[in-house]
Amino acid sequence: MAENEKSVTDKATEIAGDAVNAATEKLTDLKAEATEVIDDLKAKASELVSDEKINEVKAQAAEKIADLKEDAAEAVETAKAKAQEFAAEASATVDNLKAKATEFIKSENVDAMKAEAAEKIEDLKEDAAEAVEAAKAKAQEIAAEASETVAEVTQKAKGFWSKLFGSK
Repeated sequence: MAENEKSVTDKATEIAGDAVNAATEKLTDLKAEATEVIDDLKAKASELVSDEKINEVKAQAAEKIADLKEDAAEAVETAKAKAQEFAAEASATVDNLKAKATEFIKSENVDAMKAEAAEKIEDLKEDAAEAVEAAKAKAQEIAAEASETVAEVTQKAKGFWSKLFGSK
């Protein structure tokens, strides 16, 4: 019996040893698988975090782009308003310059016309003075001829009256 007990104990020890070895082996396998699974989970988590971060960055970038577009649109509108304001001022200045130029040209034309009219008036005065002098000269000539004619007529009339009434 002692031998039987020993053999049962040995057998139990052997079975226990085999069980410990099998359990150790199984635990080693499980540990390796768990490590592999954990590494996979870490990689997947890292990918998810990266994708999540990428999506977050994309969303932030899209928001910033939208803000920039809005700011750019406002800047364009402001620039358009300034350009229109500048164009209106430039147009008003051009219109003002045109009016001044027209006024200047008119005043120059008026001055030129006044000068021309003054020259023509002077010419007319000179022509009139010459015509008056010519008329005076002609009148004096006619008056002289008339005087001569009157003297002749007077002489002839005296001669006629003397012949008619007999006086000498």
